[in-house]
Amino acid sequence: MDDEKIKRKSPYGSRFIRFLIKIGSSTPLPPAERRKRIPAVAALLVSLFAVTSFSPYHILKGHYHIALGDFIGIVVFSSTLLYIRSRQEAGAAYFFVCFSYFVFFVITTVLGRREVSYFLWAFVFPPMAFSILGEKKGMIASMLFFFVSLFLMVAPEGMVLYSPYSRFVIFRYTVIYLILTFIVYYYEVSQQQLLRHIENEKRRYEIESKHDPLTITRLLNRRGALEQFEKELDRQLRLGRPFTFILGDIDDFKKLNDTYGHDAGDYVLKTVAQIMQNQVRGIDCPVRWGGEEFLIMLIETELEGGKSVAERIRKKIESTDFVYKGTKLTVTMTFGMSQWAGPDDDIDTCIMRADKALYRGKESGKNKVVVS
Repeated sequence: MDDEKIKRKSPYGSRFIRFLIKIGSSTPLPPAERRKRIPAVAALLVSLFAVTSFSPYHILKGHYHIALGDFIGIVVFSSTLLYIRSRQEAGAAYFFVCFSYFVFFVITTVLGRREVSYFLWAFVFPPMAFSILGEKKGMIASMLFFFVSLFLMVAPEGMVLYSPYSRFVIFRYTVIYLILTFIVYYYEVSQQQLLRHIENEKRRYEIESKHDPLTITRLLNRRGALEQFEKELDRQLRLGRPFTFILGDIDDFKKLNDTYGHDAGDYVLKTVAQIMQNQVRGIDCPVRWGGEEFLIMLIETELEGGKSVAERIRKKIESTDFVYKGTKLTVTMTFGMSQWAGPDDDIDTCIMRADKALYRGKESGKNKVVVS
């Protein structure tokens, strides 16, 4: 039964939050900004509801000066809401919302000198300040309000309207306000740390989803490479400059894996990846294409220049001592190459030509560079 109640209640809560987000922004917001936007919008809606509800009463009672204040409040709060909705970041509006409530709670603190229950509004300020302004500015605003309200409680009657608060009320207010402020501050800091952790994990996942986890040098994997290739293709279409693909495959890699184990194979993959990255320029794009295949996009490089790079990599790999747990491994690579043929060519076709050239190299003896 309790589970059914929770299920019925949860959608309502989520719909209300979505309603506030929809009012507060016409575009998606980052999590940190969304956390500030929701309480700010809620505070503005409460303010609008209050002044709109009381304005007819003030008009009927003939309190036209107060009704004018209500009208000004409606215009100001509505304008602030529209301003927030049109911005990705609305720091100035958040400050205005908190300042408005700061003034309101100062007034209720003064009125509490006549009717003590008014001062209870003061406890609303710390949660509002922290949720809208964040932990640092929220703490400053909360403590500023605390000292202002404390002064208004103890100030003599000649300085402020009505008699001061009793010592017992002031003492209890001080203890409760400071405890509440600490609790809200701790909650806000924890939420900010959680948000930062989520953002870091999200970035890490995005990086890992586009990079090969096996390589020490963190080469792009096929997914990340295709995104990079498409961006580079768009750039080259604008500039009209060439680029060349080098597709390399480690010779007899399956035999090496079967003989020495997968850990030895991973060691070879990592070492080859590092060699490739060291042999190309920073603007080039070496990637692990899959299995024992590696692909390099040489930016603004024609076929002849690309062949020199491929031959240099081939010789470097051939001359490198691959030693795994005291065992020397013989490692060579075969390379196929192709050059982008112009606007009518595409990435897939260009790589396919390099793949066919690689296949011819394998068929004709391996450990060589073959041009498409």
